[in-house]
Amino acid sequence: MLLRKTFRFEASHILPKHPGKCSRLHGHSWVLNVFVEGQVDKETGFVMDYADISAAVKPLVDALDHTHLGTIEFDVKPSWQATGIPWDFYPTSENLLLWIGDQLLRYNDMGLEWSKLALEETCTSYAELTREEFNASINKS
Repeated sequence: MLLRKTFRFEASHILPKHPGKCSRLHGHSWVLNVFVEGQVDKETGFVMDYADISAAVKPLVDALDHTHLGTIEFDVKPSWQATGIPWDFYPTSENLLLWIGDQLLRYNDMGLEWSKLALEETCTSYAELTREEFNASINKS
């Protein structure tokens, strides 16, 4: 069975390598979907409690909310840089999903074993990362 828990955050970014308007500072109302897959536990009736998914993901989302997500063209590092994201992080949706996946594996105490992550940058733009794709990307580096 597949569960989905949705989180929202506001954040800005710049994509200087982009040939269009996204090369300028702009922001989005991001939507992060975290999927957990598994068997229903006969005793609890859950694959995983939604509250446990929230407990694992919400601190990360709170750290991203109302921040800047990386590569900027200012001379001084701003105080509103997202916690934990490297200064030179190139903040595409794809890179952000890989970073979120890594953070959720490293820094959660709830035993969250996500199976898929999806990120909506706009209401018409969506990126998805499966656990298999994530694992393959780690093995390449």
